[in-house]
Amino acid sequence: MQYTKEQQNAINTIKDNLQIIACAGSGKTQVISQRIVNILKDDKEIIPKNIIAFTYTEKAAAELKTRVLKLCREQLGDIKGLAEMYIGTIHSWCLQAIQDNIFHFQKYSILDEIKQKLFVDKYYNIIGMASVGMDRYKDTGRFLGILAVLREAELNEGIQLPAEWKEAVESYESLLHQHSYFDFTMIMSEVLKNLNTDKSFRERLYENLKYLVVDEYQDVNPIQEQLIVELSKSNCNVCVVGDDDQTLYEWRLSDVKYIQQFKERYKDVSYIKLEDNFRSSKGIIDSALKCISHNALRLEKVMNAKGHQRYQDADIIYNQYEELDDENQFIADTVKKLRGKKFKDKEDSIPRGIDYSDCAILLRTWRKANSIIDKLTEENIPFVVGGVNNLFQRPEIRAARAIYQYLNNDIEADTLLAYWEAVTANIKREALLAAIDNLDKKRPRAKMYFSTFNIQEIFWNFIEEANLFEETFAEKDHEGIVGNEINEVIFYNLGMFSQIINDFESIHFKDKPIYKLSRFLNFLRYSADGYYPEGWLNNSYKKPNAVQIMTIFQAKGLEFPVVFVPGLNKNYLPIKKPGGKQIWHFIEREWIKDQERLEGSIEAERRLFYVAITRSQKYLFLTRSVENRLYQHESVFAREISHSDYIISDKNPDYSHLENLTPKPKADTGAIQLNFSVLKAFFDCPYRFKILSLYGFVFPISEQMGYGNSIHNVLMEIHRRHLNGENVLELNIGKLVDSHVHIPYATEKVLEDIKETTNKVATTYLQENYEEFDRIEYAEQEIQIDLGDGILVNGRMDLIKKLDLDGNEITTIIDFKSKKESQDQDITMEQLSMYALGYKELTGKTADRLQIYNLDESKNSKHTQRLENSRIEEIKERIISSANEIRDNNLEKSCAPTACVSCWVKPLCSGIKTN
Repeated sequence: MQYTKEQQNAINTIKDNLQIIACAGSGKTQVISQRIVNILKDDKEIIPKNIIAFTYTEKAAAELKTRVLKLCREQLGDIKGLAEMYIGTIHSWCLQAIQDNIFHFQKYSILDEIKQKLFVDKYYNIIGMASVGMDRYKDTGRFLGILAVLREAELNEGIQLPAEWKEAVESYESLLHQHSYFDFTMIMSEVLKNLNTDKSFRERLYENLKYLVVDEYQDVNPIQEQLIVELSKSNCNVCVVGDDDQTLYEWRLSDVKYIQQFKERYKDVSYIKLEDNFRSSKGIIDSALKCISHNALRLEKVMNAKGHQRYQDADIIYNQYEELDDENQFIADTVKKLRGKKFKDKEDSIPRGIDYSDCAILLRTWRKANSIIDKLTEENIPFVVGGVNNLFQRPEIRAARAIYQYLNNDIEADTLLAYWEAVTANIKREALLAAIDNLDKKRPRAKMYFSTFNIQEIFWNFIEEANLFEETFAEKDHEGIVGNEINEVIFYNLGMFSQIINDFESIHFKDKPIYKLSRFLNFLRYSADGYYPEGWLNNSYKKPNAVQIMTIFQAKGLEFPVVFVPGLNKNYLPIKKPGGKQIWHFIEREWIKDQERLEGSIEAERRLFYVAITRSQKYLFLTRSVENRLYQHESVFAREISHSDYIISDKNPDYSHLENLTPKPKADTGAIQLNFSVLKAFFDCPYRFKILSLYGFVFPISEQMGYGNSIHNVLMEIHRRHLNGENVLELNIGKLVDSHVHIPYATEKVLEDIKETTNKVATTYLQENYEEFDRIEYAEQEIQIDLGDGILVNGRMDLIKKLDLDGNEITTIIDFKSKKESQDQDITMEQLSMYALGYKELTGKTADRLQIYNLDESKNSKHTQRLENSRIEEIKERIISSANEIRDNNLEKSCAPTACVSCWVKPLCSGIKTN
C-alpha cells in the first residue's frame, strides 16, 4: 500500500506519545496496523506481549487483529508470541488482566445487559431500589442507568452522594461479588482499584506494557480514561486514534473533551491529522463538511477527497414529500434502479454490479423502520433489520411460549396443538399429542425439588418427543428469509428461545418451581419481548445479500456504495429530547460533572448526521415527509447541507445511462474467529456445530455445572504460584478450593461434596506431580492460530511441560479432564493437535507429545500419544477447510450412526439416516 506523507508520519512516530486525528475514510485501521508492525520491526527489544491495542467493539478488534497478523506475516515472517499481543476491547482486557493475576476472580462470569436486569429484578429489595423510590420492572432500566452514571461518571467537586444512593451502589456491587458476577463497569473498577492498592498486581501489568494504542478514543468515558491514565504511568508509549466529529456516545457517558484536550494532558505528544478521505466522492465529502462545520466545539480540520469515487449528477439527492408512503416508495424504487449499476470497490478492483447488500438505510430511531419494512416487502426487495426485535411475533416463538402457558394451566391442550400446527402442516399430530401428554407429568408442584423443574430440559425434550426437528419445518415452495430456508429460520428462532430460557434460568434456576414458571412467563410477557432479535440475524459467519436497515449508531465504522437517510425532520433528526420520567427525577443534575452532555445536544445530533453521510462511498439519498404533527417541519440539518452544490432534488432520477453489470455482492469474507471447543464440535459433526454455534441452542443447566472449571482453576493457581517462585507444598489446598469452587446451581450438600472431591483431586495431583513442576513451561497459556484469509483460532492450553528423558528434551501438551467431563480420547487428541499448532505459533517449536490427564478423586490416569509432524499440517488444513465450510453454510450431518445415538444434542436432531 502507498501511504500518504501524513500516514507515513503516523506509522513512523514510535518514540513520542501520539495523537492521530483520523477523518472518516482516512485508512486509520491500516495505519494503526502498520505502526504496530513497525514497532516490532524497529525496536528489537519489543516483543508482541509488550503491545496492547484497545478497540471499541469485538468486530473492530477482529478486523485490526487480522490486518496486523497479515502484515506481520508479510513483513516479519515467522515471529514468535503473536498470541500474547492483546488486540480487543478494554472490557475484555480488564477481565483477562484481573483473572490472570488475581486468581479468585477466575470463577467470575459477566452479566450482560439482559441478565443484569433479571438480576436486579430478582434482588431489588436487597439492592435498594425500593429505598430510592423505584419500582421493580417498571424502573429497572432507569435504576441501572443511574448506577452507570454514579459509578462511571465524574462527580462535581465537593459532591457527596446521599446515603440511600451510596448504599444502593454498595449493596449492588456487594451482591455481584457474593454471586461471583462482574458487570461491565465492575470489570474496569476492579482493575483500577487493584492498580492503586496492589503493588504486585500493578508491577506485573506495568512490567510488560511498553506500547498502548487506543482506537475510537473520542468515545472513551471517565472510568475508561482513568484506566488509560493509570496504564500510562508505566511509562509506556500512548497512541490514541479518533475523530471528535464522530463522537456518538455522550449519552452513554463518553466525553469528547478527552480527545480534544489530549495534547495538554499527556507529555511529548506528536499530533498528526489524517485528513484525506479514500472512501467517498468529493460530493459526499462536501455535503458532510457543510453539516459538521456548524459545530463550534470541534478540533480544526478539513477533509480531502483522495479516493477513486467520482461524483456524477444525481449521485446525491435530497427530496421532500407530502406523504410518508411516497418517501418510502422513492427508497424502494431507487434500490431497484441502482441494482446492477457498475461500481468499483477499489481503484484496482474488477468492476461489479451493485447488489442489495450494497444499500444501507440508516435510521435515527427504530420508529421509522416498520413503514420502510412494509414497503420493501411489498416491492419484493430482500432486507435485514439490525435491531427491530420482532422475535415474539414469529409463530414458532408463540408456539414455544405456549408450552409453558400450558404447564401453567393458562391454555388447554388443543390450543397448544393449534399453536404448533400453525407453524407448519408437516408436524405429525400423534407425536405432538404424545409430547403434550408428557408435559402433564412435568407441571410444577408445591414440594417439587428445584432442579427437577428444568425449563430448558422441558424445551429440549418437547422438541425431541414431538419430532420438531429442522427437517420437519422444510417447505419446498416457501421462499424463506434472505438466504435462509424457512426451516433454518425457524430453527434459528427456536435457538434464540433456548438462549432466552438460559438467560432466565441463569438467575432463577434455584427458584421454587411453582414461582419459577410464573416468573418465566412474566419475563416473556413484560420484559423479553423487545430484548431479542430474530435468531437468524445473529449469524456472525454469513452476511446475507439484502438491503441493510440499521441505526446510524450501528453503521459506525461501516461503508456502503448506497446510503439512504430518511426522516430529515425536526424532532427526529435532530431528535426531540425524551419526555416522561427520566433518571433526573431520581438524582440531581448538579451531582454530575459536565452533566448536560448526557441529555444530548444539537452538536451531538449533528455529529450523528455527519457519521451517516460519511458512510456513503458514492450514492446518498436524503429524504423527509410530513408524517404527523410532531414530524412536519424540515430538519435544520437539511437546510445546512442544502448549501452544497452537489445536492439536487429529483423525485424520479434516471440512471439508465449508467453501465449495467451482473449484480454481485462485495467480496468480503470478513474475519472468522473460532475457538477449540467450537472446532471440536465441528469436527465431531458439522450439524452439531450448527445447532450450538449458529442456531444457538443452550444445554440445560445442571446442579453440578462448574465442577470442571473449578478443578481447572485450582490447578491453574497451583501451577502459576510455582512459576512465580512460591513453595506450593505450603499452600492450603482447602483455602484454594474455597476460593475457586463455584457451583452456583447446587444445594449446600452438593456443594460440600464437590468441595471435598476437588480437595482430594488437587491434593492427589500435587503429591503425584510435584517433582515434575520445575519442568512446567506454561500454565493456562493463551494461544492463537492465524491461518490467513481472516481465519483466527483462539484458546488456552492447560499445561505444557518439558521433560528430559535420557538426554532427549521432550515437550508435552497436557489437557486436564475431570471424571465428569471425560470424553472420547481420539477426539480429545484431535483437539490437542490444535493446541500443538498454537504452541508452534507461540514458540516456533514443535511439541513432541500430547497427553490427556484424567482427574479422579480415587485414581488419576494419563493417556499419552506421540505427535507426528505431519499431524500439525493435517490439522491446519482441516481447520482452514472447516472455516470455509462454516462460511458457506455446509453443515451437514456426518457422524457415524453409533456416535449419533449417544450425541448429547440428539434431542434436537433427527439423526443420521441409514439404509
